[in-house]
Amino acid sequence: MTEPPLPHASANSVNPVHSVRSSAFAFSLVEVVLALGVISFAIVGIMGLFPVAMRAGLESQRETRANHIARMIFSDLAASPPTNAMVATGPDSFTNLVLSNFSGSLTNLYDNAGLPTRDPAAAAFAAKISIRPDTPATGLAHIEAVISAPAAAPETNRSAYTFVTLLRQ
Repeated sequence: MTEPPLPHASANSVNPVHSVRSSAFAFSLVEVVLALGVISFAIVGIMGLFPVAMRAGLESQRETRANHIARMIFSDLAASPPTNAMVATGPDSFTNLVLSNFSGSLTNLYDNAGLPTRDPAAAAFAAKISIRPDTPATGLAHIEAVISAPAAAPETNRSAYTFVTLLRQ
């Protein structure tokens, strides 16, 4: 058996199979414009979240550093004898306190790395350490550290984190 010859397409004839296939896989201009509109709307919404995420990240870093500073203050006080408790106030300087006699507060400055500094220009955090002897019971000192940042901002515009502990006097 011989196969029938394939019809030859002339230059002016249109191949119906080719035209159906090409129109099935094409996008119209309206579809492209609508897709771009949906994508741009989504991108604008996502870009609006960036400042919120940046603020949340900064606040998280500040809170972590404040926790580090408070732990450092509390460990300095706990490691020292109650009659000569020492709190770092600068790179090479300390304040000596007698926990049973000192009642009040002192303020220290800390840099971005959480190290004590005396330079207000380098300070990123301010720590107000309040000590109340014989509170809540005799022989215990109530110590409260309020760490606030940024140190250069007015106190009303700072983020403040409060940490409390009890130490033997």
